[in-house]
Amino acid sequence: MLTLGDECFVADAVMLGDELIDGGWMTVKPTVVSRRSFIGNGAYVPDGSTIPENVLIGVMTAVPRNADMQSGDTWLGAPAINLPAREVAQGYPEHLTFAPSAWRRVARGLVEAVRIAVPHALVIAVGYAIVLDAMPLASEERWGAVVLDLAISGVVFGIVAFFLVALFKWLAIRRYGKTAVPMWTPFVWLSEAATNMYEGMAVPNFLRYLRGTPWLPLAMNLMGCKIATSVYLDTTDITEHDCVTIGAHSELNALCCPQTHLFEDRVMKIDHVSIGSRVTMGARCTVLYSASVGDDVQLGPLTLVMKGETLPARTRWEGAPAAPARRRTGMA
Repeated sequence: MLTLGDECFVADAVMLGDELIDGGWMTVKPTVVSRRSFIGNGAYVPDGSTIPENVLIGVMTAVPRNADMQSGDTWLGAPAINLPAREVAQGYPEHLTFAPSAWRRVARGLVEAVRIAVPHALVIAVGYAIVLDAMPLASEERWGAVVLDLAISGVVFGIVAFFLVALFKWLAIRRYGKTAVPMWTPFVWLSEAATNMYEGMAVPNFLRYLRGTPWLPLAMNLMGCKIATSVYLDTTDITEHDCVTIGAHSELNALCCPQTHLFEDRVMKIDHVSIGSRVTMGARCTVLYSASVGDDVQLGPLTLVMKGETLPARTRWEGAPAAPARRRTGMA
């Protein structure tokens, strides 16, 4: 029921062709993403959608009706807006974007194999060792000691996993900065490997338990962020940590994302995200790269700040893309 065309690109957290349940009935229809089309992070592709060739669906965009889409379109927002023009990455050879050579495919395959296998292998091996260590205590029915042993071992493993990921990031990438790199290059592969280890080891075994505590900004700063210690951070959704700056007393609610990179036209574009002081970001907000959010700004839930935008201080915004918030009148 799902067809993905050649050389298309589907980013993270996309709801792709999910069934529709309404009035006690479930409807399932074929969903098609045609050749060289791009689906951005968090986009919603309804069941039954047919996306033509060379269409770009932006971050957090609800795909419009099939009849409204044409080849080469760019759609953004919820509800989606057809953008008449967009910045296009040019000057990169095809062998670094859409048509890699055989050795580049093999090299990337090796990197992908390592980044997939290593985190899982490490977690399984350490978990097995921890259980073996606790088994003699369990055989003696010393259940209090078993709980204490498992708790201490889990905490130690989480801390060690975090520092291993941080070490890998600093050795493999060092420090992120503003750049644009085609997809079939070693920098992108290593960057994706660092992100995979971060999301597969550091987040589930350590950082997720620090969400909303004063310790999470400190841990993120060890990865390269510049986050004030007074920031309330209820998210770990950060990748290029060196490119994130958050001012004092700001609040990032659940699953917010300072998104410091996008893949556009098979080119990974990275730039800084600057969030000022005393900023409030509602749940699942996204601020794209090259954007700046001023002091005392309030963003409603599911708000998308476009790349390159500057939101003035002491303003309120909502929607995807972000627009000035409507004034709410009280009821009589």
